[in-house]
Amino acid sequence: MYRPMKRFLLTLVMLLCSVAGWAQKGDISFEVVAPGAVPMGEVFRIELVVNAKAENFTGPEFEGLDVMAGPATSYSSSTSIINGDVTKSVTYTYTYVVQANREGTATIGVASVEVDGETYQTRPLTIAVVDEVDSAGTPTSQSAASTSQAEAKSAPKEVGKDALFVAVHLDKSKVYKGEPIRATLKLYSRGGVQLGGINNIKFPSFNGFWMQEIKSGEHTWQREAYQGKVYETHILQEYLLYPQQVGRLQIDPFELTAIVRVVTQSASRQSMFDDFFGSMDVVQEVPKQLSSGRQVVEVLDLPSGAPRSFAGAVGQFTLDATLPADQINANSSATYTVKVSGRGNLPLIQAPTLTLPTSFEQYNVKMTESLQTSMAGISGYRGFEYPFIARAEGEYTIPSVEFSYFNPATAKYVTLNTRDMVVRVHADSSARHSVQGIVSGLSKEEIKLLDKDIRFIKLGRADLSPKGRLLMWSPLYIALWLGLVLLFVVLYFPLRRYVNNMSNATFVRGKRANKVALQRLRAAQTYMENGSERGFYDETLRALWGYMSDKLNIPVANLSKENIREELTKRGFAEEQAQRFIELISECEMAQYSPQSSGQMQEVYADSVKLLSQIESLKKRD
Repeated sequence: MYRPMKRFLLTLVMLLCSVAGWAQKGDISFEVVAPGAVPMGEVFRIELVVNAKAENFTGPEFEGLDVMAGPATSYSSSTSIINGDVTKSVTYTYTYVVQANREGTATIGVASVEVDGETYQTRPLTIAVVDEVDSAGTPTSQSAASTSQAEAKSAPKEVGKDALFVAVHLDKSKVYKGEPIRATLKLYSRGGVQLGGINNIKFPSFNGFWMQEIKSGEHTWQREAYQGKVYETHILQEYLLYPQQVGRLQIDPFELTAIVRVVTQSASRQSMFDDFFGSMDVVQEVPKQLSSGRQVVEVLDLPSGAPRSFAGAVGQFTLDATLPADQINANSSATYTVKVSGRGNLPLIQAPTLTLPTSFEQYNVKMTESLQTSMAGISGYRGFEYPFIARAEGEYTIPSVEFSYFNPATAKYVTLNTRDMVVRVHADSSARHSVQGIVSGLSKEEIKLLDKDIRFIKLGRADLSPKGRLLMWSPLYIALWLGLVLLFVVLYFPLRRYVNNMSNATFVRGKRANKVALQRLRAAQTYMENGSERGFYDETLRALWGYMSDKLNIPVANLSKENIREELTKRGFAEEQAQRFIELISECEMAQYSPQSSGQMQEVYADSVKLLSQIESLKKRD
């Protein structure tokens, strides 16, 4: 009994060790952990970390740094068992203590280790060495950099203007319309400032931009050199901004309230023990209002000469088209798929125009997408499915689909075309009887009836005799002629006014504004019923902006919430209703990066239909 149990336990231990060894052979990384910026004269640590058992470590070359000590090797391991799965993690850390004594850029070279016979290397890393100056303009002393840890952690007596602030950084300040801008909202701190919390955050509204939030996980505090000083920085939020208007667009300040711990006063001497233990400082949490400055972005209009197939796509894209089969049966369905892939303003791309043969019945286009948002922009694809039914047999050519976009890197338009596709439509095998006299292989516009175009010719002499009186110059003829003249006189002026109105592009746009808006709202309702919040709010926003653009004869790029409010009020629209119209636009814009509930979708949809109807009724009264 004892020996079998011993063998079982030994086998189990060996199995667990083998599983743990297998789990260790995962993705191996060898990285350098070091601050991004340091003040000149500061002594700091550099760690090289590998997540596996390493051998034959070769240290890096240090340029601009003096090595004070190292490398010191440390080792840690942990084993976890979750639902029978054994995972063992191992970490080897090589630590150097260095000092930066020269201003400029210090470089940490390549280090290498061997893991299971394979060599792994780190990437070179640069560190900014800053010769800091205080508010008086004199360099900080080395002793200030080597202040004791206890003093560094004590709260300051006051917080200077440059010791705690926020800023909005844009990677570009001059772009084309539709070209993405990365906006980073950062908090800067130095001088031992202690934060007790942050509240009352007011993010910029980004008027004139289509905004997409970048979700890159939890941000940590990092060191960064800024304006000749070393700060502890923390990224609060990052956005991708796509300008929708041309001109100089302003980005509102970013504001928040920081709770700062400061020494307000020192306690007075209470007893003889205070001389020995030292007096205690009184620390309070003081709110400090922080605000970034306004940012201005210059948005250039796209060059003239855009291709006919250009619909606002900006970035770098590829185009692909697929058809399920090159042979199908009549009265059967098929789908033509177009996929636009790449990086750019993919969420704003519309379906390219597809022209099918006349005997093909085409149905509503279905859109699919897979998008990833990162600091480099929005990448992925947007697919468009064009379902159709072939009604007549024969051989047909589906012409190519054309898609054009603007490449801001080259400042040129690029046109992509798919190849022409040939489809062979066979007779419908399920049809048992064919209609007599109908020729197959023709489109529904070309169908002809045989044996019906030539009648029997009668032979012999024709017996002709007059029947009745001629209508011409009869009283009825004259009455009809006078009636036609009178009708022409009566209808001439209304018809002339109608023709003039139809030739007026402004009038036509205003006339069809409600119809186009209602079509978009019906599409938004479909998205709402399917639970697609993004599609719903996109279509609703297009309906509201497009309606006001057509009604006011103002391009969408030049529209703003203020001029919409002014125009509605000027036309006699109630101030409360105009404000609700602006709130609907703001809610749709906010919902593009902040999830909304279905109940709010219902409310937005109902209010949109109601307000458009009220504007139309007001227009009719005018």
